[in-house]
Amino acid sequence: MAEEEETREVLFSDWSGPEKQGMTLEQSGEGEIYVKEVKMESPAGRTGRVHEGDQIVGATIYFDNMSSKETTELLKTLNKHKVGLKLQNKDKSPCRSPMGTLSPCRSPMEQSGDDEEYKRIYSKK
Repeated sequence: MAEEEETREVLFSDWSGPEKQGMTLEQSGEGEIYVKEVKMESPAGRTGRVHEGDQIVGATIYFDNMSSKETTELLKTLNKHKVGLKLQNKDKSPCRSPMGTLSPCRSPMEQSGDDEEYKRIYSKK
């Protein structure tokens, strides 16, 4: 039986593109994206977790320091792709009334996606 490949998530708190992090990326003929080069004294190199030949299979984008306009534009570009949203109920949500009850704008659907990989990734604590 084939061994399952290890998937790592490496956090870059100040992402400004792969070049600024010390990585050169390359796209294969099949459209896959690989790390072609890692500069050792770069943010990516110092993590010790990014290696030449690694395939980039996904990315998590945090909205902490993004303007709402940037966030909206980013989400609009993600047509026809698998997207997992991390959601929280916030008191300032436009879907909440002043008394704390939910208005009808909240959908009863909590999770979207039927495949096992989606459920495995987004059900981990």
